Amino acid sequence: MCLKCQGLTDAEVRAHYLDLIEEHGWAICNVGPGPVSPPMAYTIGMTRFHGHPELLISGLDPSDAAPVLNDLAAEVRDGHAFVVGDVIGAGRPHPYRVIEVWSPRRLVWAQEIYGGPNRRVIPAFQFVWADHDGRWPWQRHARDPHQQLFGRAPSGSG
Repeated sequence: MCLKCQGLTDAEVRAHYLDLIEEHGWAICNVGPGPVSPPMAYTIGMTRFHGHPELLISGLDPSDAAPVLNDLAAEVRDGHAFVVGDVIGAGRPHPYRVIEVWSPRRLVWAQEIYGGPNRRVIPAFQFVWADHDGRWPWQRHARDPHQQLFGRAPSGSG
């Protein structure tokens, strides 16, 4: 459940995320599903403290999204820089493909804390996961329609 839905004020939510960022180097914001959109989760703090776009994943429950984002964020913290087009698979249940998020303002708390109306827009990468048969959501006959794409499918990708 979102922090605002739990009754926290904007100031309390901001303080919560800043405390997590101070302690861990980043925080994860979970956004519940909407009437026609699946849940999503994203990092806050990767750009500011690690010089890397924020990380986003869609279509997973928060209990599944958090470990994925924490593992990816730890790789960034340890010096890895993801780039658009990367396919990451080793040691993970699904491969992930990196796409650029076209409208990173949708990462509201990342923008609120480190961006803002008169400051730069904090960039983000989405980690799109393949289904159990290795098909991406933009491919015909992909099994899992539960991801929302926040950027363009790679050209020539089916």
